[in-house]
Amino acid sequence: MEHSHSFIILQTTASDAQNLMQKGQIVAIVTVPANFDAALKHGSQVELPVVVNNLDVDFTNDIRRAVPLAITSFYADAFPNQVVVRAHEIDIYSRDTGYVQYLVVSLMVVSVMLGGLLQAGSNAAREYEKGTIKELMLAPASPWAIQVGKILGAVILNSLSVAVVVIVIVFFIGVWPMHWGELLGFVLLLMITFVAAGALIGTLIRRRQAVIPLSIGLSIPVFFISGAFGPAIWGDPITAAVAQLQPVYYGIAVFQHAFHNFTTTSTGPRVDGFILIGFAAVMVTVSAIALGRNRGRGVAH
Repeated sequence: MEHSHSFIILQTTASDAQNLMQKGQIVAIVTVPANFDAALKHGSQVELPVVVNNLDVDFTNDIRRAVPLAITSFYADAFPNQVVVRAHEIDIYSRDTGYVQYLVVSLMVVSVMLGGLLQAGSNAAREYEKGTIKELMLAPASPWAIQVGKILGAVILNSLSVAVVVIVIVFFIGVWPMHWGELLGFVLLLMITFVAAGALIGTLIRRRQAVIPLSIGLSIPVFFISGAFGPAIWGDPITAAVAQLQPVYYGIAVFQHAFHNFTTTSTGPRVDGFILIGFAAVMVTVSAIALGRNRGRGVAH
């Protein structure tokens, strides 16, 4: 069981195991009978009681799958002449990736999204609340120039928080990127996309009290459907189809490739990158158009 890559084994007494189970510190108790070796030598049937805390279906299913597999592997090693069929595992990737190492990369994408929406959205809404947008709209510059300038300023401010997130992931959690160039390029691309989306939201809503909860409310469901815990294409087809309509899905995919060299979409990192460029261009264009329409409606008067 210790070499099955499915368990963290703690050998203890039955009473201590029960206490750990009640405290929620272990998921299952596997009791090895005292006569295990003797029964095995005599070819007698051996039962291994497995008590499972089935509160979480993911952990429960892991135990239900891994325990029979560990028993089968053990039996094949103990009696190689009796077990003639064995599974031969061929890994696609050179190393396994832990749950935390996979998840933190997805969390980084969502942090870039949330930071961009809040930073640019709050700044844009504040200009309407304080009336400074009137001075900008009276300036001899096109809405495109104004909005691009606002987006670039928000990107610079947002880059500070993103840098902190990268430092924590790399130096404190220990997830080292395999492709630094990809990581930096995609970080910049995603910041532009979400900052432009935040500027659009702030331009349309014009109230910081509404921008903040809306940004958080958008980030939470997008996080869950975009493949944060595993490739979205492995899940429900409808959810996977919806996920592919927004940039976080592709952002998680390119970040997983930059950090772990994983390919988690059917399109691949190269196509995903071009799709993200399209999202960024659309967001910047739509936000500039929204600002131009405000000028046409007399916001500056």
